[in-house]
Order: sequence, then structure tokens, then C-alpha cells
Amino acid sequence: MVSQSQADTKLENFDDLFVGHPLEIEKNLNELLPQVKALEDKSIYLQILSQVALAQSMQKKFTEAHKTLDKAEASLTSGYDLARVRIFLERGRVFHQSDNIDEALPLFRKSYELSEKHKFDFHTVNAVHMVAIVEKNVDEKIKWNKRAIDLSKKTEDKRAYAWLGALYNNLGHNYLEAKKYSEAHSAYKQSKSFGEERGDVIIVRGAKWGIGRALRSLNSLDEALGIQLALLEEYDDIAKKGELPVELLVVGRGMVYEELAEIHLANVKKFSTLAYQDLSKDPWFIKLEPKRLEKMKQLQE
Repeated sequence: MVSQSQADTKLENFDDLFVGHPLEIEKNLNELLPQVKALEDKSIYLQILSQVALAQSMQKKFTEAHKTLDKAEASLTSGYDLARVRIFLERGRVFHQSDNIDEALPLFRKSYELSEKHKFDFHTVNAVHMVAIVEKNVDEKIKWNKRAIDLSKKTEDKRAYAWLGALYNNLGHNYLEAKKYSEAHSAYKQSKSFGEERGDVIIVRGAKWGIGRALRSLNSLDEALGIQLALLEEYDDIAKKGELPVELLVVGRGMVYEELAEIHLANVKKFSTLAYQDLSKDPWFIKLEPKRLEKMKQLQE
């Protein structure tokens, strides 16, 4: 039998239920709604509705998610600032996940501004990182991710601090997009260090890929190759042990395969260029092996 104190603790820590498959998350959160709806303070009830909407959106039930958020908004009053922050955020995420970026961005900004005003640091960082994701200009993406990183470093909220690994990873992606490969390399290394410090293997694995990706564009091909081959072994081991859901495994491993292909292509271009530079200086090779020489020229393209 569950005691009242245990039930109260479960209600207060409802965010802990946001693990696993979205369908199960939605079910588990919905089971709390009758109990929290009876409370005089509706804040937790409204926050749970926002997370139900997120779980629905993750299942691509976008119309249903909007209806859930409409229901939450209908009960909002001036005293429920945290609930309002989360409703803005999840409404933005529903729009984002349904590819409606123009509707999503202002909602993320509203969530950020209200959350920052009330010092809800964890939710502020959450909102800022979503702004960075949906901003179209890469310089704006970098600016917002740096803002999120600065806040995460300064906060006393442990949950907000825990964002740092993912934020450095996101910043690394931004720098790759901006073709600032040294900065990308640095950001991914910071992500890796943070992940290692906290024992977060997912963050570490993502950071390793990013480090290798940056090194490829910095023309450190041998080092990049070593990193990606080691990651491939890691993913093969994960696959044998069944340690990741298939949908996550194929994305991570597929990106490693993609990098290996890019590294080999870069090596082909490098060595074909060197081959052409030497062989094109030899009159006899030009005369006797024109097709081979032309192939080396074409492989540079």
C-alpha cells in the first residue's frame, strides 16, 4: 500500500516519470491527473498536462497535444508562472516537431523570458537551447547556445548544470555548420570531459563522434579514422549486448559509417592529387598510361 507521503513525493517528482517509450510516459502521467486535479494549487496539474502534451507530440499526435495544452491554458491564472513557462515551452515543441518553426520560435522566446525573470534556471536553459535549435542563422544559434552554457555554469540548480554536456555538443554542431572546425573540436572536447566527469556514456559517445568529425575537416584524417573505427567497435559491442533501442543504434552507428565514408573519400582525393602531381611530370607515363593519369585527375573532383 502506498502511503500519503509516498504519493505526495511521486506527485512532486512527476518529471521522473518521463523515461521510456512516450506511450508509457503518457499513460503514467495521465494516471496522476485525477489526484493532482483535486489539489487547490493547480500548478502541478498544469505542469503534468504540459508533459502529457510533450509525450503525445513525441508520438506525432500533434492535434491531441495541442488540445491537451489548450486544456492547461484554460486553467492558467497569474499565479502559475512555472506552469505557464512549461506550457509555452511544450507548445513550441509541438510546433517544432510538426515542422512549424515560425510558430515555435516566439513561444520558446516567451518561455525563456518568463523563466529567466522568475529564476527557473532548469527551464530557462531548456528554453534557451530550443531557441538555439530553431534559429535559422548559425551565428544566432551559437549566441544562444553560449548563453545557455553560461547560465548552466553559474546556476546552483544541479539539473540545469547537467545540461552542459548536451549544450557543448550542440555548440559543436553549430561550429561545424559555420565551418569553424577548431572551435567545433574544442566544444566537443568540453562535452566529452563533462560526460566523463559525470559517467554519461551517451554524451561521451556523441562527443567522440564530434571530435572525429571536426578532425576530418581539420585534415587530421588518420586521427579521425582511428576515432570513428573505435566508435564502430563500440557500437558493434552495444548491438551484440542489446544495450540500445534499435532506432537509436542505427542512427549512431549510421553516422559513424557516414564519417568513415567521408574520411576514405578525403584520403582518395588526397592520394589521387599526390599521384597526379608526380605522374603528370613523367613524359613516358603520360604517353603510355593516359587513362590511368586521367583517372587520378577525376578522383580529385
